[in-house]
Amino acid sequence: MLKDPADALTLKEVRELLAKVAADPANGIDRILDADELHKRGGFPTASFFVSLQPGWKMGGALDGPVLSKTKPGGTHGELPDLPDLRAAFFLVGPGVPQAHSFGIIDMRDVAPTVAHRIGLAFPSAEGKDLLS
Repeated sequence: MLKDPADALTLKEVRELLAKVAADPANGIDRILDADELHKRGGFPTASFFVSLQPGWKMGGALDGPVLSKTKPGGTHGELPDLPDLRAAFFLVGPGVPQAHSFGIIDMRDVAPTVAHRIGLAFPSAEGKDLLS
């Protein structure tokens, strides 16, 4: 995120820096999405860039130490859904849920409204949809 997304000079400098860092395989970067591509995918409306990491990598949030580091596999947020190794499983069992039904690949924003509907709660502010409606 840039303090001023309209600052063309900073945007250019950050784009060049990210491209340089991404060009080195030792940094674990899968790809960099710019704001237009990221927003087409429905993510991070205020972000200017999104750095997608390869499986097995994560970004730190500390103000000191490494920005990128190798890590053990585990769950996290902020990953692109088109990397199969980073997908998670979603299982739902209960009244009104068909047995042996596959949802396929789903948008994680659909989980809360689906579960809310199954337990009888209204969730009108949810971004997603009920997968069983």
